[in-house]
Amino acid sequence: MTKFGETGSEVAEVQKLLSLLGYDLIVDGVFGKKTLRSIRSFQKKYNLTQDGIVGNKTLMALKLAQKKSTKPIHSSILKIDYQNLMVNTNYSLPSSQFIKQITDKKQIFIHFTAGNPSAKNTIRYWGSNESKVATAFVIDGDTGEIFQAFHPDYWGWHLGIKGTKGKLDKQSIGIEICAFGPLKKKNDKYYAWPSNWNKEIPEKEVYKLEKKFRGYNYFHAYTEKQLESLEKLLRFLINKYNITVQANFDETWFDYKPELIKNATPGIWTHVNVRKDKTDSYPDKRLLKILNNLK
Repeated sequence: MTKFGETGSEVAEVQKLLSLLGYDLIVDGVFGKKTLRSIRSFQKKYNLTQDGIVGNKTLMALKLAQKKSTKPIHSSILKIDYQNLMVNTNYSLPSSQFIKQITDKKQIFIHFTAGNPSAKNTIRYWGSNESKVATAFVIDGDTGEIFQAFHPDYWGWHLGIKGTKGKLDKQSIGIEICAFGPLKKKNDKYYAWPSNWNKEIPEKEVYKLEKKFRGYNYFHAYTEKQLESLEKLLRFLINKYNITVQANFDETWFDYKPELIKNATPGIWTHVNVRKDKTDSYPDKRLLKILNNLK
């Protein structure tokens, strides 16, 4: 039984079930007022006691309602041939950390981790965290190796856009590039945010911007191996899912784009397009070159 004020994996599971039915929720494992309203609304619709408490009857009704709203999953669909693309599938997330629902894909979103260059550690962290936040692919910072965290036919909460019922999460594939993210310069040295901005980053690994982006002039640079893997992965996904690619990519690609949220515009995007509070990805000219090569 779960109720208002509680937190944890059971609450997150209820939120996930509600969100799949169209309720406007972010799966964060916190039973707040929005989750309470959603439960009462669901209970009213299914002629249950409208007490806002998720007991056995309400939980069973939530699970039964899923069968009417999701596509059937056939094992043959989930076989994926990566052809010549080397993808490590040995570090998959537990099924509780993503939504095992097949959805049509219209977008690709690029992220970076902002605090961890290791793909394995990133996936392990997601797997141990109660919140259901993850991307289908993760690119390691040291080797450039591509890891599949979950099958891209499914979807995960990776954008955190309020008021959209996860619309863009469902229709997009997320790619996480592992890096330390934004940096601060102190006494001619560069530091990342872990441990109170005390993680020193060698200058050769710093990408320097002429003007600040979201408050920062310096970022932990993507490695050449990561960028090479990213381009190969993008080409594969564009082909497999018939993703529309924009005709041109320039500095304005890194702008916040509310129209993208409103129109769910197909294409290749990045987290900063839909969140003002994010820095992934920063304006790296090498990234723009790769994107312009995709056509």
